[in-house]
Amino acid sequence: MQQQQRVLVRPEQKAFDWGFYLWVFYRRLPLIIVLTALALIAAGVYAYTSPKFYEAVSLVRLRKQVPPGLFPQAGQQSQSDTLDLKTATQLVMTFLTTQEALKIIQEQKLGSMRVSPAVRQYLSLLSAQEILTFISADSYEPDLIRISVKHTLPEVAAALANGIAEAFVARLNREARAEATNERRFIETQLQAVRNELQRLDKQIAEVKQQLNMVDVSEETRALVSSIRTYTAELLMAETELRGAMKAREQLQQMLAREQPFTPMRKENPVLAEMEKRLAELEAQRTQLLNRYLPNHPTIKRLDDQIEALRKEIARRQNERVVEVPDATPNPRYATLYQQILDAERKRMELEERKKALSVLLQQTQQQLRRFPEQQRRLGDLTRQLQVLEQAYMSLLSRLQDAQIREAARLGNATIADVAVVPTKPVGPDLLRLLALAFLGGLGLSIGLTFLLEFMKTSVTSSDELKHILGVPVLSVVPEAKLGSENDSLIRLMNSRRGAAEAIRTLRSNLRFLIMRQSNDGNMRAFLITSAIKGEGKSFISAALSIAFAQTGRRVVVVDADMRKPDLYKYFGVDESIGLANVLRDTASLDQALKETQVPNLHLLPAGVLPKGSDSITPAELFSSEAMQHLLQRLKERFDLVLIDSPPIMAVTDPSILAPMVDGVLFVVELGHVTKTAVQEVKEQLELAQAKILGVVINKASRKRGYDYYRDYYYYHGYYEREP
Repeated sequence: MQQQQRVLVRPEQKAFDWGFYLWVFYRRLPLIIVLTALALIAAGVYAYTSPKFYEAVSLVRLRKQVPPGLFPQAGQQSQSDTLDLKTATQLVMTFLTTQEALKIIQEQKLGSMRVSPAVRQYLSLLSAQEILTFISADSYEPDLIRISVKHTLPEVAAALANGIAEAFVARLNREARAEATNERRFIETQLQAVRNELQRLDKQIAEVKQQLNMVDVSEETRALVSSIRTYTAELLMAETELRGAMKAREQLQQMLAREQPFTPMRKENPVLAEMEKRLAELEAQRTQLLNRYLPNHPTIKRLDDQIEALRKEIARRQNERVVEVPDATPNPRYATLYQQILDAERKRMELEERKKALSVLLQQTQQQLRRFPEQQRRLGDLTRQLQVLEQAYMSLLSRLQDAQIREAARLGNATIADVAVVPTKPVGPDLLRLLALAFLGGLGLSIGLTFLLEFMKTSVTSSDELKHILGVPVLSVVPEAKLGSENDSLIRLMNSRRGAAEAIRTLRSNLRFLIMRQSNDGNMRAFLITSAIKGEGKSFISAALSIAFAQTGRRVVVVDADMRKPDLYKYFGVDESIGLANVLRDTASLDQALKETQVPNLHLLPAGVLPKGSDSITPAELFSSEAMQHLLQRLKERFDLVLIDSPPIMAVTDPSILAPMVDGVLFVVELGHVTKTAVQEVKEQLELAQAKILGVVINKASRKRGYDYYRDYYYYHGYYEREP
């Protein structure tokens, strides 16, 4: 007959256990406190030793304006050229703006403050890319940009904040004036051409009048000439505007060709930046040493050699200063220029249609004029051209003045709203902020490490874990006992005052207290002693506990129910050939199976021997029979206490069968030997069997296994370890 298979039935999944996590937190509380305290100490040391830095702030305001185009039409609104606030904030933090700020400071063109020579010399040693690390810019709706510079030198911070603000405003002014300048140059070119043409017509009209001996023309001729003049003037104006529109479109296309749809980000070579930083440090060190030594001092000469070598290396690597990185952002100027080109093309098409209509009217009027005599027609034509050119000349003069005014008044979209002053108080390091971050960081790290250590540890290492998992008390912690090879070594141990013997007596007392508390009539007599896996010493605990109870005068029987690997007979030196298996199979009587031991009032019921064979009965079948229940009842009637030593519950199903028959279960655990999963499964299996777990017995406790083991070991064994 095949051996019966052990089946574990898992209960339903439990809800989130907050108590477990709180227990883990409490258990590792010293580690959490130590790590958090170390983080706070590190933050305090950093705040105390790190250099203090100052912050200087300047403000730039963007103006909302709609600048006129090259040739605005009547009633037509020009497109706004105002920068977006976010785009302007990005332009503040660019490499070109920083370079221009350095140039303004070095050339002493900074209008908001006077920079000392020492600060200019220091800034000359820094690169634009390194200065960008000191600067931050934030936008505030609707039109403010806050430029902040943090540096260990307050005057440097103020100079850079003002320099960046002025460089940014100057850059926008320069770009804004470019359009008005192009318009002025174009009008001046057209004005010179019209002036030359007027001089030529004046000369031709004088010659014709001299040939005709005329002073003026007739009214009809004058009317036609006036009409032709008007149409010609409008046609000329349309052509001028058309050329201007085409010129503007070409300029916009050229500007668009120089732009990229996406703006590549530039990054300075970090090696070169580090070399320049080292050069600045050496220069500063040399300046300090010159206050103490002469220039020919060996220390100064050695620094001069290092500075010269660094300068040569930096000069050799100048072509590697700036490199482009693949990251890019959309170019807002490209989109603006593209839209302006579309507007210019639409304007050109409108002017083309207007030019065609004026050409048709001019041809019709000229045909009417051809009916006059040749000399009169010529004089009228010349007069008309002269009048048209005079009107065009006056119009161009007026527009030239407007363009000059716009060029002089065009200041861009940005103005400086506030200048930076030299700060007097440092803003960092912020001790409170550092301590808060250190506290949160240390607390988070320690809690994370706590749960990481907890979940990485698979075995049970303390009595607290057992209490939390099983929900029952720890009745005793038994130190590891070394027994000799003699049969009476356990008896001699229990007659001594050694730590293991005292721990067993503690177990005996605690078990008696449990019996008195949980049993009103004191009828709890049968107890099962088991473990999760083999090797945890359950048989030792069963034998030692039975001796301890027998020493109090109570009649005790200890039953060896581990028929596969019986051990109890070795502790008492009795014969195992007849025992529990024989009684259950009815091949021997109970009196024949019971063995007296060397301890008064203590009897042993060995496991006995099962017959071998394929059709032999298994221990699980024997324990499930009525004979086992009947035997247990007889033992409870004859003895005051019945202790049953069963196999490990994770190995076979025998303990699950025996557990409901007894009054309680004692669970033996060796710390570090059994896993938390195994303990949890034992609990689930016993709960499914409706067994009552009275408590836990920790066996083989030793101080060599770490703090958790030593703590439990010390409470019991430390007091008795020097006793004989």
